[in-house]
Amino acid sequence: MSDDLDAKLIAALQQDGRASYSELAARVGAPRTAVSARVQALLDSGTVEIAAVAHPQLLGLTSLAHVSVAVSGPADDVVDALCATDASVFVSAVSGAYDLVAELRVSSDRELYEALAHLRAQPRVRAVNTLLYTDIVTSVFMPQGPLRGDVHVNDTDRRLIELLERDGRMSFVELARRVGMSPSAARARVSRLLTNRALHVAAVVRRGSGSGRPALGAGLNLGGDDERVTGFLAALPGVEFVARTVGRYDLVVTLGARSTTRLHRITEQLKALDAVRGLTTWAHLEVFKEHYARGIARTSM
Repeated sequence: MSDDLDAKLIAALQQDGRASYSELAARVGAPRTAVSARVQALLDSGTVEIAAVAHPQLLGLTSLAHVSVAVSGPADDVVDALCATDASVFVSAVSGAYDLVAELRVSSDRELYEALAHLRAQPRVRAVNTLLYTDIVTSVFMPQGPLRGDVHVNDTDRRLIELLERDGRMSFVELARRVGMSPSAARARVSRLLTNRALHVAAVVRRGSGSGRPALGAGLNLGGDDERVTGFLAALPGVEFVARTVGRYDLVVTLGARSTTRLHRITEQLKALDAVRGLTTWAHLEVFKEHYARGIARTSM
């Protein structure tokens, strides 16, 4: 029962990391006391972290890419190099033809090329294959869609974002105390950032925490219009990330579930879609870095 409740709570918190216990209880169909206890247990164990992520556009990050890396011998030095760069927000050891995958977010195509050149120069790197994101369809790790309106961020907004990056469920009373304003003013500021898609607060599952929740990456080759496939994925529980890409795949997907059996069923459903002409999968074996927060420069919008 607790595993099923945890899965539902994680899915709900990935949609809204600041949802109240009463709201979460209504969404998952469980008593508020049970929901409060399980959420606290997930947080205390390190299985889940609730963190805010600013929109890449707000950060000036316009070039996003999925990078697969083949390594000769042990990958430790390559992992260290990938984790050390600010360009990487995600680094994982995977099964399959490649040994590592990473997601890079940088400010320009030139900066992306330089990051890839640095990666290729690592002594044990045998091959690097890059997919450019043209459109992020679904993501529990960032705000959905473009910024709404002309978003201006001042020093108080930056401070609120920094605090929520460290603790996405920090109370409005505590946020207000830290920045020197009333709780109602802090609530209004955070609400504006969320409404304008400048900020997204969500649960991040720590794969290396012993949670036992497997994750699967998938590359899809499509025939014709992809709307049916992306629509199917958007409505599917366990889909954490979907991006249209330029490269060897048309879509890149991340799937999370409480069992490998569930992941297998999802991939079988995908293969049954007429528009899916090819499906390649890789298991995430160990996540070394998953950190989407990035400081907002004083010159930002």
